[in-house]
Amino acid sequence: MEKHSGARRVRAVVCLLLLCAASVAQALGQEQELNMTDILRLPGTVVGEGTNTKAVGPFKARSFRVEEVSLPRPARVEVGGREVEVTKAYRVTIVGGPFPVRALPAVVWVDDVAVGYGVESEDLTEITAVTFDASVLREGASLYLSYGSKEDKEDRTRLPERLTLGGPKGGRR
Repeated sequence: MEKHSGARRVRAVVCLLLLCAASVAQALGQEQELNMTDILRLPGTVVGEGTNTKAVGPFKARSFRVEEVSLPRPARVEVGGREVEVTKAYRVTIVGGPFPVRALPAVVWVDDVAVGYGVESEDLTEITAVTFDASVLREGASLYLSYGSKEDKEDRTRLPERLTLGGPKGGRR
């Protein structure tokens, strides 16, 4: 009887080890989808940064920062109505405030293109939106901040400086 119970134990241990190995292999093979929180936390390289210190408009917007973020792995996203694979994201940050906490989301604009809904920093001095479309980041473009819909171009606050891109100005952040 002991012979059979010892063999059963060995088989049970082997089965458990195989099951664990299969689970680990499956977990390693799965790629987790990147989300906005991940992209907001990744280090970035400043590719444009304003210098204005005077707040304007009802939202007290002052300046901007644009960062290029290398993604840890390629991602499939929609750009210009088409699904494409990207390896970089761009964080467009409006600096000023303190920005109001409102029921409607902040919208960051480059000229007449809504880059995306913004996320407020903890101290409410920055609002950051993420885009995967580098073509909207044009030298000399106007930057705007609004609250509400990406279709509503009314009641936007235009930043006093235009977008300047000239390579890293502050290094990685």
